[in-house]
Amino acid sequence: MKIYVDAFSGEEIISDSFNIEEKFEEAIGEVQSQDIVKGAVNVDVGAGGHFGGKNEDEEDGGVDDQAQKVNNIIDAFKYAETQFTKADYVTYFKTYAKKVKAYLEANKPNRVASFQKGAGEFIKWVSANFNDLQFYCPESYDMENHIVIGYYKEGQAAPTFVYILDGLKEVKM
Repeated sequence: MKIYVDAFSGEEIISDSFNIEEKFEEAIGEVQSQDIVKGAVNVDVGAGGHFGGKNEDEEDGGVDDQAQKVNNIIDAFKYAETQFTKADYVTYFKTYAKKVKAYLEANKPNRVASFQKGAGEFIKWVSANFNDLQFYCPESYDMENHIVIGYYKEGQAAPTFVYILDGLKEVKM
């Protein structure tokens, strides 16, 4: 398994357990999330009340199920939603893109030109779709490093998350 961590903070951002679709000169990746049920689940093994379950003619028995619906990626990586104005996000992105460019120059010089082109296309996409986007910080709430974007594709019940792939480092587990 591979974990993708922020190249600057080392914080876990996403893993290869999720299908990452590359976009914008492979500088950006998208992952479709899912809403899942987390917590206690009542499983009937067909033995009625013999093992603590209920018989068909019994009431629920007052068991508090504590199950809750959560987003699989938000839950796994403990993202916290944050807010940006369009101008604030553009300022953040310009600063972050400069850090990523310097990182690439030192570590992956063959990615610099593609990143710059993809980043330019990406920020145009962000500006055009800004009102439909949500912004997430990793667990540390570090606002200077990787900020994850979420948006809902048509027909999807859960958000698609957007990552700046060139700002992530792959760590094998």
